[in-house]
Amino acid sequence: MAILINFPVIYYHLALPAPMPLGAFGPPVATISPMLYTTTTIAGPMDTNRSPAEVRKEFPESWIFDNNNEVTDGGNFTLSKKIPDTITSWVVTGFSLNPNTGIALTADPTKIQVFQPFFVSTNLPYSVKRGEVIAIPVIIFNYMDKALDAEVVMDNTDNEYDFTEATNEIEDKPLDVVQRVKRVSVPSNTGRSVSFMIRPKKIGQITLKITATTPLAGDAIHQMLKVEPEGVTQYENRAVFINLKDKNVYNDKLHVDVPAEAVPDSEYIEFSVVGDLLGPTLKNLDKLVRKPYGCGEQNMVNFVPNILVLHYLEAIGQNMPAITTQAKKYLDIGYQRELTYKHDDGSYSAFGKSDKSGSTWLTAYVMRSFHQAAKYSDIDPKVIVEGLDFLASKQTANGSFPEYGKLFDSAHQNELGLTAFVLLAFLENVEHIPKYKTHVDNGLKYLLDNVDQTDDQYSLAIAALALQIAKSPAADKLLTKLQGLAKQESDRKWWSKAEAPTEDDIWRWQPRSNDVEITSYILLAILDKEGAENALPVIKWLISQRNSNGGFASTQDTVMGLQALISFAEKTGAGSGAMDIEFTASGGEENKGAINVNAENSLVLQTHVLPKTTRQVDFTAKGNGSSMVQLSYRYNLADKDKAPSFQVKTNVSENENLLILDICAEYVPVDANDAQQESNMAVMEIALPSGYTAETDAFNDIEAVDRVKRTETKNADSTVIVYFDGLKPADSKCVPVKATKTHAVAKQKPAPVTIYDYYQTDRRATEYYQVESSLCDICEGEDCGASCQKVKESK
Repeated sequence: MAILINFPVIYYHLALPAPMPLGAFGPPVATISPMLYTTTTIAGPMDTNRSPAEVRKEFPESWIFDNNNEVTDGGNFTLSKKIPDTITSWVVTGFSLNPNTGIALTADPTKIQVFQPFFVSTNLPYSVKRGEVIAIPVIIFNYMDKALDAEVVMDNTDNEYDFTEATNEIEDKPLDVVQRVKRVSVPSNTGRSVSFMIRPKKIGQITLKITATTPLAGDAIHQMLKVEPEGVTQYENRAVFINLKDKNVYNDKLHVDVPAEAVPDSEYIEFSVVGDLLGPTLKNLDKLVRKPYGCGEQNMVNFVPNILVLHYLEAIGQNMPAITTQAKKYLDIGYQRELTYKHDDGSYSAFGKSDKSGSTWLTAYVMRSFHQAAKYSDIDPKVIVEGLDFLASKQTANGSFPEYGKLFDSAHQNELGLTAFVLLAFLENVEHIPKYKTHVDNGLKYLLDNVDQTDDQYSLAIAALALQIAKSPAADKLLTKLQGLAKQESDRKWWSKAEAPTEDDIWRWQPRSNDVEITSYILLAILDKEGAENALPVIKWLISQRNSNGGFASTQDTVMGLQALISFAEKTGAGSGAMDIEFTASGGEENKGAINVNAENSLVLQTHVLPKTTRQVDFTAKGNGSSMVQLSYRYNLADKDKAPSFQVKTNVSENENLLILDICAEYVPVDANDAQQESNMAVMEIALPSGYTAETDAFNDIEAVDRVKRTETKNADSTVIVYFDGLKPADSKCVPVKATKTHAVAKQKPAPVTIYDYYQTDRRATEYYQVESSLCDICEGEDCGASCQKVKESK
């Protein structure tokens, strides 16, 4: 198949901004932050007025990524697309597949250069905080054959920010204008810059409207700047499972609990309804967990839920091509990435071959997952056999499977629980049971001999599921014991190894990851044994622990929680029926609405955004069947944790445009019994001040620190993430972080350093640090005034 690219409007030039390659018929090579552009207006030769500028608006992150089957008899294919307004270079490539001749690639990439002779451009940081001051740089490019006098206007008729300048910094008052005008002469074939200092006052995306006009040409852009509230975002989710099996009306209310110390105007509140338990999960497959996942175990949260979703859609007979394609794509990516954590002996570890040996627990987990995925993706059978061989080689004479590698979650360290977990890997790989029958039998005997020797609910829960899958009579006795240990409140039931949080605990609403895992293992065993008749109280508790994206707090709880919910839904046909739900939001501005759920939209998450002042939502459901209601909200806190589980100290130094941080952290024991222990895997997230970008070339210095396993960034290199394999009390580890000032921002708000136990999410700490800067540091020309000039001359 020949690929002919037919573009209606093309300008050729040397790429002025950095080229953005485009994979037209393959994955995009790169993406950049969103700008909105269009074309230059050129005036006629006799026009002495400044020409109006059309606003450039079309700027997709990736342009063409198409799979086409419309080929002519001659084997040709013509694609016509309007070229985006971006002034850049595009690279078009393609390939074709033929059942007889195989794959064919384009011989050479086609380069398309988009040009206009007069245009403006700007460069913005990933985000700024509300109340900070940023100098918006505007570069005016003139590629015409004569110098042009340009009038540059920044318009604020939407009142999303205030203009400011250094001359009024002492009074700290904004300029009382809705637009500012600057004039600049731009020689031919070059560029000149001006800047506008603004102080954003609205949270969210604000629009920067910039226009440059001359007697011969004009250009205008609308570019979005992300404005965030100060502090650290907290996420809350309240969910209720509605079952109208025995009645046709249900009334309830949900509360929005925003602490008094929350950052003003940082609230965002949503009320949503879905007919199927998996609705939120299907919508958010790529963001089920609000945490980084940079190790071998955490990568699996991008892998396993896709298997569960594909299995579920198949089980309920739902044809959702978009979800299926997305899930299979994530499966393929997750599989290839997980193989990078593989050791030569067939085992897997959290950080691959940088670890001394593979992990028994992680290898078992991967083998369970690969076996489940084999139905939907091309999983090499040899890889599974190698992993099972590794596990079999580690079994001891008494039948147990001890951990031979590094465990980052202390909950997995009990030998009974670990042995049960490894047995699940063998039992679920049914086709391989004959080969490993002796290992399975010895492992089951170990469970039977030791299950009465511990009261650790986590281990007992996994043992109950392993014994139930193996159809051992001992499973009944163990499940009866566990039923006696269950906690109950109202119509909810769950299992926990932790003490109930107090009212003073600001994390009391945060789900305990281990409790979700324990409850999910037991629920799976119950569902396998007796069906779903008595499972509803457990389901209601599990749903109440989910985040708004359909996952849970961490990785293992997300995987196990979803597995339990899906197993229940398959057995009950959850999502069937029809229901009308009316709701009223109160607390300030009242908001009312109604949502209908039926068989056609049962998998669709229907969401309503509520006023920030909402503090209670009353709702009534009428109809039949089941559905789920959730109230999701977030807000920011700028305070330190009241009872931190880590001690964090930050030393700040600056050298011109280079910021140097030395951040030290150690674990603070929960109580006296915990004094000699260490944390699980700990993750430190270092937010850089607005305008700064991490020096990734200096990450080797961070990774040379003892106990640091990995360093990465997010949010366009504005946040640095450091993984520790664990931290101990009174053993502080200090990491050096370097950042470069890449954007002119002043009066920055304090930046947070947050560290938390990845697997026990209530163990965390947040500290703040600050850089000092004034408007004199970022102003230019007339915005500086005499006072700044004196300051700059004295330096």
